[in-house]
Amino acid sequence: MSTPRTMPTMRTRTVSSGTVTSAGMKGSSVAATTCRIIRSSSKHRPKVSDHHLHGQTMLSFTNMAPSVHPQRGEGIPWHALENDRVSEQLETGPEGLTDAQVFQLRDRHGFNRLTSKVREPAWLRFLNQYNDPLNFLLIGAALIALAIHPDQPGDAIFIFIVLTANAVFGYWQEGKAEEAVERLKSSVVSQCVVVRDGRDIEIPADMLLPGDLVRLEEGQKVPADVRLTSTMQFTVDESALTGESLPRKKGADALAEDLLLAERDNMAYMGTTVSTGRGKGLVVGIGMETQLGRIAADIQEAEPPKTPLELKLESLGRFLGFIALLVAVVIVGVELGKAIIDGQGDLFSVVVDQFIVAIAIFVAIVPEGLPIILVITLSLGMRNMARHRAIIRQMKAVETLGSTTVICSDKTGTLTTNQMTVKALATYDQTFDVGGEGYKPIGTLERDGQSLDEEATSTLQRAIPFRLLAAGLSLSHNAVIQQEEGLWSAIGDPTDAACAVAGWKLNGDVTKFASLHPRLHEQVFDSVRKRMSTVHEYQGERWLFVKGATSSVLPLCTQRFEEGEAVAFSAQEAEGYDDRVGELADRAMRVITFGARQLDDDEILDPDVSLEENLILLGSVGIIDPPRAEVADAIARCHKAGIDVKMITGDQQATAEAIAQELGCDDGSSISGRELRDMDEDDLRRRVEGASIYSRVTPVDKMRIVTALQEKGHVVAMTGDGVNDAPALAQANIGVAMGIAGTDVAKDAADMILQDDNFANIVQAVEEGRKIYSNIRNFVRYQISTNVAAVLLLFVSTLVLGWELPLTATQILVINILMDGPPAVALGMEKRHGEVMDRPPRPVGEPLPNVQDISLILFLGAVMVTGTMIVFGLAGGEIITGPCQGMGADFDVASCLEQEETGSGPLYDAWQQELRHSRTMAFSVFIVYQLFNVLNCRSGERSVVFDLGLFSNRAINYATMISMGLLLMFVQGANIGLPFGDVVVGDLLKTTTLESQDWLVVILVASTVLVMDEFRKIIRLALTKTDTV
Repeated sequence: MSTPRTMPTMRTRTVSSGTVTSAGMKGSSVAATTCRIIRSSSKHRPKVSDHHLHGQTMLSFTNMAPSVHPQRGEGIPWHALENDRVSEQLETGPEGLTDAQVFQLRDRHGFNRLTSKVREPAWLRFLNQYNDPLNFLLIGAALIALAIHPDQPGDAIFIFIVLTANAVFGYWQEGKAEEAVERLKSSVVSQCVVVRDGRDIEIPADMLLPGDLVRLEEGQKVPADVRLTSTMQFTVDESALTGESLPRKKGADALAEDLLLAERDNMAYMGTTVSTGRGKGLVVGIGMETQLGRIAADIQEAEPPKTPLELKLESLGRFLGFIALLVAVVIVGVELGKAIIDGQGDLFSVVVDQFIVAIAIFVAIVPEGLPIILVITLSLGMRNMARHRAIIRQMKAVETLGSTTVICSDKTGTLTTNQMTVKALATYDQTFDVGGEGYKPIGTLERDGQSLDEEATSTLQRAIPFRLLAAGLSLSHNAVIQQEEGLWSAIGDPTDAACAVAGWKLNGDVTKFASLHPRLHEQVFDSVRKRMSTVHEYQGERWLFVKGATSSVLPLCTQRFEEGEAVAFSAQEAEGYDDRVGELADRAMRVITFGARQLDDDEILDPDVSLEENLILLGSVGIIDPPRAEVADAIARCHKAGIDVKMITGDQQATAEAIAQELGCDDGSSISGRELRDMDEDDLRRRVEGASIYSRVTPVDKMRIVTALQEKGHVVAMTGDGVNDAPALAQANIGVAMGIAGTDVAKDAADMILQDDNFANIVQAVEEGRKIYSNIRNFVRYQISTNVAAVLLLFVSTLVLGWELPLTATQILVINILMDGPPAVALGMEKRHGEVMDRPPRPVGEPLPNVQDISLILFLGAVMVTGTMIVFGLAGGEIITGPCQGMGADFDVASCLEQEETGSGPLYDAWQQELRHSRTMAFSVFIVYQLFNVLNCRSGERSVVFDLGLFSNRAINYATMISMGLLLMFVQGANIGLPFGDVVVGDLLKTTTLESQDWLVVILVASTVLVMDEFRKIIRLALTKTDTV
């Protein structure tokens, strides 16, 4: 179906083309890959010298702004103008541009490069790691503490160290993902052949200009938007731009104005690939003026919505900030009111003292460890996805996948292989399915879903009509099937490639088979005859093989085989056969029919003499771009998980519907691009959820669909591989690009890249995201219950009971970050409980924590507050009721209070030492409470003792040992000779050593939180069973 050719050796030549675009921006690597790798057959063409391209002439262009070249000539689209009018508008002709024109046009239009969205500098990306409501609360607390006590900066420094560690880790993790993306991108600088001053010259692709006359050949990437002026058997694969799986036949005649992009058959667009033939045309758009450039601009303008996790954390941050401010105002207001009523003179000192208490409570409210634990947990999710060959570019995208309610998927290259494949084979009286996937030449004949057994296969292969059909598939094509690095690919027309692969499955290596049966003659395919024919030496005779459209080949068949003999083929039999293979067309397959005959010795092989007559019908094949093997099961899992899957493609409606039916995503209506463009936004919003198939859509249509779904409250994942998918990938909540088949533009726009193009990995990612969110809920519940307990402890003990602070601000920071940190991270490694993909997505507006979580947090917090206050009260007695209290009858309280005002003195220090013991007991029991509470938070419903198992999460076991070791170090550090123990214990944490009986009390009291929550779960389970009965 394409002209015969000899495959030339491929070579590359890297040419430096500068780093500054016409807009003064760094060129995208995408632009560097939009032209072909030049063939060795052009080695004698003159080349433009580096001096001419990159010397003084280039320097005069670096600071200019290009004027956008008009996409229309005389107000008429380029595809609607006659060739001579196109040349006239571009002021060029068959000799191409002159050197003088090149200089003038370069000054006006700049270079043929796509400008990338300027990436934020490293310092700004690092600062963005601080852009989180919880971080802002912590920074505020640190600054207030520093302002009140500039001579005691310990708390503030500790907070800033934690925030900086979090920022460094997040920056490093996201940087690793970006490096992986860059490795996936192409780095070849491409060359093109243009006609200038009547000569063919080879130039870098980015040096093309409007008006350049460019030559295009088979296998070449189109380097710019080109209005074709002459073609020869010229077809272009536009799947990356339009989504249409079959190459488009191209010509040079003017067309009607009102045509879709996919219907403009005299245009070749930047980024598409020449499938067959040769062509020549005038460049009418370069760089950002091309269709590809317009899409790139749309991507840069798209503002991705905030992730569900970001919205929830913002809400949580606002809520905690409000509570912190309210508590601070209440504390300062109550104590200031008391001072005024009591007639205390130094009101400023009262305000300062109460601000210290307020800061302690503020620190207790804010879960300081949550940001870094989130980063660690999400990075673990990124690592887990990397094992499934998926690169997550933004950490929060991991959780977004778990919130997904709709997956909008491109068809070609995503749901399908983008490799045309023979999936059905029909002889005169039998029809078979053909197994295998894509261009990999492995597969068997099947009937009713079962491969034929050896005996049936052997019988079939001995039959003459089947042997001839297999020979026709193996010989009558101009494709090359090759394997590189374990991947099979094809060069040439996709239909030819499909036939060649089918021939390989039936006959073995088609290259070897062709060498045993050399080609003697060919009549090339053309759009009028709709067929091609080749003559080969076959079994010592000359045989003609003809293939083409059934409507073209079947009328030429006058015979068929019956029991190995050629018999007459009647018109009635032909009609019946046509109806039978028509069933393949009804399944959206492209049907190619084969005929053959043995040539007489006196028949001349002359291009002007047609041999295509009196053929014997061999059979037909049905060709389609087949679904990927894993997709149907993956879609079924999505439906089970309550996720809707919609196909969005630029391909034909019938093809889309057939593939959707095979994949099981045809449960809604089907909307064509023309119908979509007739809808206003209100109509689209009303119908968008009910449709499962969108066909013949443009990139703008895809963005409208995604936006309409988002406006209906959906979290949308968009998958795709082509340039046409990129704007929608950028607009979606989570964009997913293919790593192998995906274009660089699509990868740039995506949040996740599937390195092996496996659609099923999207479902794995959704499952990972749901598991991560479940674990995030667990450690939010864990962290907030700790914070609620600390706030209640401080609030009740100081304001209600008038006690001293049971915990200092630094101790609370240590609890929230160092002590709670390891167990909280371990919760992020908790295995899923039950099948997370068996339930629907959580409500988009569900808060974090939700109502159920809050009730549990209050319950756990109340248990921990009660126990800690009992321990603090019993350990301290009257000592905790106020400064210098409870020291005995002989103690000089008055002198002690005088020493309190200065902050030092033997009496005041003695009282502080006694208070330290009480605080150390409260500090210790509060921490051990957390080590028992982390077991509770592994599940809000299931018993950790009787169901999950106390020690089944090894990460929590290790984390508990780490936290307990830190606690012993902080409390017993000075006694065990720990380096800097006196500084850590005495100056920073202000703890003192405990005796063995103290530790026994700590452990027994702290274990009550586990016991109480186990009782709660047992009662809840009993009530649930009662309700069920």
